Amino acid sequence: MNGQTKTHTRVKTPADLEMISDDLASLKHDLAALMGHVKSGGFRAANEAAHNAAGQIGAWATDSYDNLAAQGKKSVKAIGHQVDEHPVASLLVAFAVGFFVSRLLSR
Repeated sequence: MNGQTKTHTRVKTPADLEMISDDLASLKHDLAALMGHVKSGGFRAANEAAHNAAGQIGAWATDSYDNLAAQGKKSVKAIGHQVDEHPVASLLVAFAVGFFVSRLLSR
């Protein structure tokens, strides 16, 4: 031999080409199904996160409203108590505030 090696090349038969074509079509179908699952899974996760955030914001808003309502009731009681103790001073303060606000609004 003269140092050269023969390489055997296998000739692709139509059956081999058809099998490769079928495998590629199957791979394409599987990849499309995988992408569909990824998209729907991502949408579900984002939707669930949005619902959780909305629930937390709703709970925070309810708590804030309850706290403000309780504080308002305390303020009304405190003002009522102050008016009961000092009715004349309360009338003078109310008159002064009303006069001042009316002057501001007339401009």
